[in-house]
Amino acid sequence: MDSTVLMVAGFYFALTIALGFWVARHEKNKIDDYFLAGRKLPWYAIALSMTGSNIGTEHFIGMVGTAYIFGLAPATFEWGNFIPYSVLLWIFLPYFYRKKLYTIPEFLEKRYSPTTRSVFAALTLAHMVLAVLTPALYAGGRILYEMGMQTSLDSFNAGFMGCVLLISAATAAYCIYGGLLSVVWTDVLQVSILIIGGAVLLVLGLQDVGGLQKVIDANIAVDPDRFRLILSANHPISPWTGVATFWLTLSMWYVGTNQFYIQRCLGARSEWDAKMGVIGCGIIKFFLPLIIVFPGLIAFAKFGPGLAQDAVYVHMINAFLHPVGKGILLAALVAAIMSTVSSVLNSSSTIWAIDIHRRFIEPQASEEKLVTVGRWTTFAIIIIGTSLAPLLLQWKDGVFIYIQDMAALFAPPISVIFLAAFLWGKAHGRAATVTLAFGIAAGIAIYSIASSYNIDWLLPLLNRAAVSWILCLVVLIVSVYTIKKNPGETYDPDAIWNTQWARLPADERARNRGVRSLMFWWIVLVSVSFALFFVFR
Repeated sequence: MDSTVLMVAGFYFALTIALGFWVARHEKNKIDDYFLAGRKLPWYAIALSMTGSNIGTEHFIGMVGTAYIFGLAPATFEWGNFIPYSVLLWIFLPYFYRKKLYTIPEFLEKRYSPTTRSVFAALTLAHMVLAVLTPALYAGGRILYEMGMQTSLDSFNAGFMGCVLLISAATAAYCIYGGLLSVVWTDVLQVSILIIGGAVLLVLGLQDVGGLQKVIDANIAVDPDRFRLILSANHPISPWTGVATFWLTLSMWYVGTNQFYIQRCLGARSEWDAKMGVIGCGIIKFFLPLIIVFPGLIAFAKFGPGLAQDAVYVHMINAFLHPVGKGILLAALVAAIMSTVSSVLNSSSTIWAIDIHRRFIEPQASEEKLVTVGRWTTFAIIIIGTSLAPLLLQWKDGVFIYIQDMAALFAPPISVIFLAAFLWGKAHGRAATVTLAFGIAAGIAIYSIASSYNIDWLLPLLNRAAVSWILCLVVLIVSVYTIKKNPGETYDPDAIWNTQWARLPADERARNRGVRSLMFWWIVLVSVSFALFFVFR
């Protein structure tokens, strides 16, 4: 690798680690400080950190590669979230924030039962390790290696693992030390860098192929559907049936119930900051396809078909960038990796310490002890993720598809029980727990049936998720009426939503009028989302 590239990337590694340690230099051993950044995060930090936790190198590699194969369709996963953002903003988040929760599983005990909380906590940990941390480390290690971070003596496996270990060690260092405060403020830096780096490649790529119109013409000449979001019912990525239900399945689960996404909101300095952070993240996502989807369309115009899906982004880097540009983009990719990895580590340690250790292992643990447990959990989880990352070298369908396939297993039952928790008072803990267990089994069965019998309409992951969601809803309803509620089960009556939950406290409403109004920016979010789907329908 060119020494300039290494120098830029090395400087960024050092800067990120230094920032992570510096912002947490006054951190106390209190769970509010370590797990929720002292509940003092401003809205802009929340917005950028939520974005950073959502966008990793697996998106640069996986989503760009998927766009290269299928066209604009993957942008659905960024532009199609406005309904779940609205549900989080007006229904879920007010309760989460006002009840001062540390974790999302805590809510399920307040609304359903301790068993439901435990099952959900276990599923959340499994998902974060298998479907977020592992692919993030895999994608990061692969792209760093393929960009040249190896010696001539390295075998691929040894060089790849060296890159994974570098990412793991650097990220774990500041995450273990500073907790959420370090994670959020390094995210602010990292998202800024990844947007700049992604924009550099976008602009240079457009210049190389002759401009946007050339990209459009080259893609449409092969298939006019490559610039559409809503496609046939059997389209692998964006079937109209799946797009219509996406907000109920994958998106509702990811946006509304995901610990490593929402934890920043729980650490907000006010409810307005928490909600404005959500809106800000939603608005930032309008622009993300420019750096994680459009490059795939540019690559198709430049190279034509035939490239390996997960190798497209590296081909673009080598074709379009000189050493300084490669250094900037490598820094952006490192930023994306570290942001996702740090988010998973912090949230996983929070769930283990609060939902498992304090309840089952050491109920009388002090706050200092829980912080120590959180730090050791972070260390253990990064070891597990690092060990699993090489297994994805055997996955042939692309890392983005792997992530979404995993989501299609977890999302439907979780989405169903959370919507029912807030909107249907009759739903109870035993029914919710049965639905969670059934949903995971159903997701595996649907995937196996679709693959084994090559059922055309059931192969797209969004269609599988929709079928699973419907089955989970049926199981929940049947269970509510056929399984007796545990007589010892009580739930917080505030958990059933009413319109008062959508209103800010009076003092916050008085301070945030006009252009600071949540309603104003929410209307912007929804309007632009509708416009994008109308233009690219």
